[in-house]
Amino acid sequence: MPRTTQSLTLPKRFYLPRCIGLVLGFVAVFANLPSAQMLVTWLLVAYCFAWPHAAFQLARLAERPVDMERRSMLLDALASGFFAGALGFNPIPSAAIVTMTTMNNMAMGGPRFMLSGVAASALGAGLAFATLHTPFHDSLSQMQLAACMPLLVLYPLSLSYVCYLSAAKLVKQKKQLGEMSRTDYLTGLANRAALNDILDTSFSAPNASLENSVIALIDADGFKRINDRYGHIAGDRALQKISDIMRNCVRMQDTVGRYGGDEFCVILRNVTQTEAGAILERMRALARQSLDERDGEQRSTLSIGAAMYSALATTGAAWIHRADEAMYEAKRAGRNKVVFAA
Repeated sequence: MPRTTQSLTLPKRFYLPRCIGLVLGFVAVFANLPSAQMLVTWLLVAYCFAWPHAAFQLARLAERPVDMERRSMLLDALASGFFAGALGFNPIPSAAIVTMTTMNNMAMGGPRFMLSGVAASALGAGLAFATLHTPFHDSLSQMQLAACMPLLVLYPLSLSYVCYLSAAKLVKQKKQLGEMSRTDYLTGLANRAALNDILDTSFSAPNASLENSVIALIDADGFKRINDRYGHIAGDRALQKISDIMRNCVRMQDTVGRYGGDEFCVILRNVTQTEAGAILERMRALARQSLDERDGEQRSTLSIGAAMYSALATTGAAWIHRADEAMYEAKRAGRNKVVFAA
């Protein structure tokens, strides 16, 4: 199965904190390690300075990088338990290195994975006790205590930064999903749900004013014929062209959306009926002009029904209904027209 960049995101995110944590862990363990344990010292050097890079490469080459990263974290937990046992379970440095891996496991997989890490740490501690027989040691010099402080202070900060990056990414993805849920996938315009929300907000907000606003429903004439004769790809291109025309005709304060199928909705704000008519006539004329260009694309003319806001329209649905009636009047009058509701 081919790997993706996305699947390496987690191993990349934990790579730097692992490097920082193991360098700080080396200082804390080395300063408290009995001098007679030379083999353990070399194991500590190899683990703290070579393992972070090896773990990342293993994840990079794995078919499922996240699963490999989880196995690497369990090995980290095993190692922290082993070195805690090698220290004679000296409370402060032992708690510091075991807590470091426990925080990693909690951040990686929640309580259940954390408990797996605790079990791995216990196994490592048992392995150290069985092989090294280091006596229990509970005293620390000022230098040994100072060697533990960077791990206790700096590593939680680095892990917090990783969690912050994850949270920021989730917020960004949630925002993108929210925008996608309100955007028509084909045209990039607001979809019907977004249009309805805008109207509901406009009618319910206490300080919102719809005076001098116009809503228009726009139908692409003969769109079904384009789909049936030339196929859906040609139909999609026709809708995209219409969307571009409407988007280029409105102003910043206006809203353009796809109401459904071959129907569009435009909300014009702070306009007179004459000004709104000029904007809508320009849309209609540009659509007609593009039909006459004969550049190989299949196009539609536009039948446009519009309604000025009136106090009689107490809901968005009532306002749209007036524009809808005007649109059908435009179609009955021969299509390719702009008609305002009386």
